[in-house]
Amino acid sequence: MRHFDVVIIGAGPAGAATALALRKNHPYLSVLILEASEFQNPRPAETLTPDAIPLLQQLEVFDFFLEQNHRTVTRHASAWGSSDTTTRLFDGREADNGWFIDRARFDSMLAGYAAASGVSFIRATLTKVQMTSNGSWQLTAQSASVAHVLGASFVVDASGRGARFASEIGVAQIAQDTLVGVVRTVELERDDQTGPGCLIEAFEHGWWYSAPIDSRRLAITVMTDADISKRLQLTQLAEWSEQLEKAPQTYARVAGLAGHGELCVRAAHTRNLTCCTGNNWLAVGDAAASIDPLASQGILRALRFGLHAGNAIGTQFKSRLPDLKSYEELVRAEFENNLALRMEDYRAEQRWSSAPFWARRHAATNAVPSSGRDKKMTLRLNPRAPHPSSSVRAR
Repeated sequence: MRHFDVVIIGAGPAGAATALALRKNHPYLSVLILEASEFQNPRPAETLTPDAIPLLQQLEVFDFFLEQNHRTVTRHASAWGSSDTTTRLFDGREADNGWFIDRARFDSMLAGYAAASGVSFIRATLTKVQMTSNGSWQLTAQSASVAHVLGASFVVDASGRGARFASEIGVAQIAQDTLVGVVRTVELERDDQTGPGCLIEAFEHGWWYSAPIDSRRLAITVMTDADISKRLQLTQLAEWSEQLEKAPQTYARVAGLAGHGELCVRAAHTRNLTCCTGNNWLAVGDAAASIDPLASQGILRALRFGLHAGNAIGTQFKSRLPDLKSYEELVRAEFENNLALRMEDYRAEQRWSSAPFWARRHAATNAVPSSGRDKKMTLRLNPRAPHPSSSVRAR
């Protein structure tokens, strides 16, 4: 059985940032990343604000990021609180642009640089977790027909919304809502049809988000609660298109253009783990917490809290004292701040206050505890920055 000081479950931005922080500041620690995917799952129209620059610089990958030449975004528009569209700078600053992120390339870049810095890497899915008598962990992971049995002094759950490790050890979660996004890609005829950038538009049953994937494609997403999506049959193209016509600004953006591919449903609900640290483990990024994309910056906070997690783990190894309290408190404070911002944003839209989607969000939050095999939580960085599938600020 191979043993590592730290095993990280998941090589997305949170997991890769944690690994990079550990290798940079605590190079004496052996680190392994377990990643099940090839980063092939599409995540259209995610954005990154300029606030990511110092984080990428701390991780020493900013130059590699620039070399990827992600498409820039300067402005976004919203129809929120009224039918009028308001256009503003993407990050509120005249000099700075943000980026539309190609997640497959971005995630591969971070993971590749982590590997180049000395992090070991196995393509495998976590299947079993056991704590040993000395407080360390034994993990079993499956890749094709090969079972990997690994030892870890410390485990980081960076497995995303699924929180695979935390679920395996029975950590409960609290769900705040059942938000989902139903996405379709639309083909453009010319490069100049993408418009100024992101567009957010409220309607009776939730809100629409549209943004370029590249110069010839737009991602169009309707955000609503799972029960409303089911009642309106939004996974059926005809019904999805019927609701699109009720969002005139978004509909005008894509009217007459050809759709591409099937509708895709993505979980986007707000939830958090009842605890994101424990005996020789912690959760980071969406595994620790996730929040409504209207109120958070998913990639940005994944990078930020990856850095925090790396420092917390390194400090624990140095002191030999299991104290992750400050990290836990930081995650909790950011999550509670995001809940307040989420409430503020939704209460700014009063046109359909009696409709179920809006009534639920205008009322006090009723958290719903769930068992250890559930999923999601969040943290906040840039309180006023807009963001797409992973974060979007209206207004």
